[in-house]
Amino acid sequence: MLLTLSLFLISVNITTAQFFFFGRNKVTYEDFEWKLLKTEHFDIYYSGEFLEIAEIGAQYAEEAFDEYKVKFNNIITRRIPLVFYNSHLQFQQTNIVPNFIPEGVGGFFEFLKGRVVIPYLGSLEQFRHVIRHELVHVFMTSKLFNLQRDRRIAIMKQPPLWFIEGLAEYWSYHWDTQAEMILRDAVLNGYFIPLKEMLKIYGTFLMYKEGQNFLMFVGEEYGEEKVLLMLENIWRFSSFEKVIEYTLEESIDEIDEKWSHSLKQKYFPLYENKYPHTLASKKITSEGFNFSPAIYQDNEAKEIYFIGNYDGYASVFKIEFDDTTKSWSEPIKIVQGEKEEVFEAFHLLQLSLTASSDGKVAFVSKAGGSDAIHIYSIGDEEVIQTYKWDDLITIQSPSFSNDNNKLVFNATDKKGYSDIFIFDLSLDSLFRITNDYYDDLDPIFTKNDNHIIFSSDRTEGYFEGKSNLFKIGLSTFEIEYLTYVNANIKTPHFNPDFSELYFTSDYDGVFNIWKLENENANPIGMKQYSHFVTSVYDFDFFSNNEVVTSSFQKFSLQFYEYDMNSVPDSAKKYVKFNFALRDKPWIAKKIELESEFKEVDYKKEYSLDYAVGQFAAGPSYGERAGALMTFSDMLGDDKYYFLFYNSGDFHNDIFRNINVALTRLYVGERTNYAYGVFHFNGPRYDIRVSDDRFYERVYGGFFSLIYPLSFFKRLEVSVSLANSDRELLPGVYGRKSLQLTNMVSFVHDNSLWGPSGPLDGSRYRFLLGYTSDIKYSNTNYFTAVMDYRHYLRLGFRSALAFRGSIYYNEGKDATRYIAGGSWDLRGWPRWGIRGEKLWISSAELRFPLIDELTIRFPFLGISFSQLRGAVFFDAGGAWDDAYNETLGSIGAGIRFNFFNAIVFRYDVGKKIENNFTKFQDTLFYQFFFGWDF
Repeated sequence: MLLTLSLFLISVNITTAQFFFFGRNKVTYEDFEWKLLKTEHFDIYYSGEFLEIAEIGAQYAEEAFDEYKVKFNNIITRRIPLVFYNSHLQFQQTNIVPNFIPEGVGGFFEFLKGRVVIPYLGSLEQFRHVIRHELVHVFMTSKLFNLQRDRRIAIMKQPPLWFIEGLAEYWSYHWDTQAEMILRDAVLNGYFIPLKEMLKIYGTFLMYKEGQNFLMFVGEEYGEEKVLLMLENIWRFSSFEKVIEYTLEESIDEIDEKWSHSLKQKYFPLYENKYPHTLASKKITSEGFNFSPAIYQDNEAKEIYFIGNYDGYASVFKIEFDDTTKSWSEPIKIVQGEKEEVFEAFHLLQLSLTASSDGKVAFVSKAGGSDAIHIYSIGDEEVIQTYKWDDLITIQSPSFSNDNNKLVFNATDKKGYSDIFIFDLSLDSLFRITNDYYDDLDPIFTKNDNHIIFSSDRTEGYFEGKSNLFKIGLSTFEIEYLTYVNANIKTPHFNPDFSELYFTSDYDGVFNIWKLENENANPIGMKQYSHFVTSVYDFDFFSNNEVVTSSFQKFSLQFYEYDMNSVPDSAKKYVKFNFALRDKPWIAKKIELESEFKEVDYKKEYSLDYAVGQFAAGPSYGERAGALMTFSDMLGDDKYYFLFYNSGDFHNDIFRNINVALTRLYVGERTNYAYGVFHFNGPRYDIRVSDDRFYERVYGGFFSLIYPLSFFKRLEVSVSLANSDRELLPGVYGRKSLQLTNMVSFVHDNSLWGPSGPLDGSRYRFLLGYTSDIKYSNTNYFTAVMDYRHYLRLGFRSALAFRGSIYYNEGKDATRYIAGGSWDLRGWPRWGIRGEKLWISSAELRFPLIDELTIRFPFLGISFSQLRGAVFFDAGGAWDDAYNETLGSIGAGIRFNFFNAIVFRYDVGKKIENNFTKFQDTLFYQFFFGWDF
């Protein structure tokens, strides 16, 4: 699906469009069958088999509502819509917002209609956290509106984003292991950002956690009531720093220094008995992000296979060990990811790769609407098999059996359950091992392949909800405890001879490596084998005591070689299990509703999204007015656009120059379509034809269909019928036509973007069209467009970009194309090159120029970031019947990305004139806006 606005602009101007859009596709893979659950304060939308989890989520929401109405001292009287998706992959298909949703987004609050949209990721604890987080946003927005409405403040003031997200985290969840790891790392490694400079980390996860920690600090140091008071005092000052100073009765510098000092007091003493990974381990990688290490060894090789991201595309890599030098090689890419549908995306922060002893690598990627497991042959150096299952949506943590004939993994089904599955490669059969709403993760086989060991939050009793290790027999399906502690335990691994079981646990605040202690083959406790100051995400053995870890330090995930024998016995903390503290299995509380409020079929109800209007009057252009309104259903699948404006130059032209368009856009299924009617009437200035203005009336209708073949490719089909009456002389209709236009396109785009435009991948469009005047025979021509763009990566932030395009119209009264200006033939007059045929080629070197430029005045400072440079060469030509001249230009320029909203461009160069025989005598200087091609 293209962005809604783009579709709308195409639809209302379909008879004159030259500019075509690339972009990836937001594909609706799932045939959602939406239901409605009505509680006291919420309308909860869910689909398919998700009722049980939806009822649990409803209970969490109602509990949060009762808590927050007291905390905020604010009541919300309207019903709050909650939209639940049963996985992140389905959440990414939502049409409530048109943009793409990245992997790390766990939910959002949409302001236009007050919708809260949340995916279920397999963990009820996480589900509760996100529901509470987003409802803090709902209550905060309501509180701010009521507060400022009562004081008659017209434009609502908002606190900075760090406060908005920090409060949502602070009041929704405790300070967890991930938060502790991030802030520890920031403080100890010198990238902690003080309060006054929070803009530097705007929108990052670090900003969320620093905001949360600051509000924790305020609650402890100044009193919990001050947190709400900061929100309630926002109307008093234009600066939020002044709000903080007024509320806490100290200067912002003093508050900032106190907060920073408290964190140093907390974290610096950790170095007494904990170590950074770079000191206690040998670093293997130093760039990119590296996940899921899996060791493969035979008589000739020792290799690490893993998922990594070094250039913006996540892919599968290997690192080879050199026995002679005792060193590891640079990463070698073996499977290119995120450029085609079968490897559309990798889930980087999840365990997603494993290696077998007989030379196979199994890895998980998103492939269309669900995850797939791919089998890579180390010997053949290619992917030899791909497996997908209709009932499984997401997959993670694959692990081979010891006979290499089976894979065990955890997966999420359509009910939202995260359970354990075994796939028999020899029988091509899938077996389900668990079936409940507990979050079962990281399964592995025991030595004889007769048991599965896994992590699960099914822990009962005193440590209810913590993730401990369990063992399930494949003959009896009885589940036994292996650990029982007040901590989370994940990523179990046997050492190579299966004599010991190791795992990661956050018992000491972050995830470190521990070993299971047994007595008479029964688990009795665990012993700590690493003392890192930040977390180990995963590890794998390449000898009985040596492991490769994927570890977090300096906001990066790198591989380290770690010898567990380096830990003295005196430092191996021992924790004893007390299984007597267990109790009955915990059961999640569900909302209790009357039957008429459960599983109600969803019925579309349309409401206004937004409406904008404008009026202007002047002595030269008379009176102009216009309005745009959009309506959609609750789920954003069905949208209506109404455009109205007047383009008359004089007062008595108002009714003669009324323009109106009505468009419907449906994106609720894989095939998107739009249709509508339009009536445009008034003076026109068609730069493709001449520099003269003329009067034209155009009315008709159109139908457009887009079918995404994948995330990267799509087919587009459109047909329009437009009646045109063009007045070439005042009072005379110089040309009439009833134009029927048909177009079909194939579009591909897997490009990766930098601050000013694409840096890697390719984009291309092939289009065929035919336009005919079916009534007057004044127009009859065909259209062909071929536009290919390729980006050759030279470094992480530099690239060579190439473009070759031809636009071809042939026939009677064919439409002309335009060129010239900053977007194609630079240096030539903007849109001053015209022809029924047009070709353009460009080559451009893109490179970083200035990362940050700061100018400080006595009263303020101004920063400019992400300034990029370009050196370019353009060539092209336009003609109607006979080709006349080739034009060109060469030069260099600067690109400035302004808040990721618009790119400003300044180019200097020379035109190549006289059919490519001479350079212009002087330089041209050109300032404009727009992304690089």
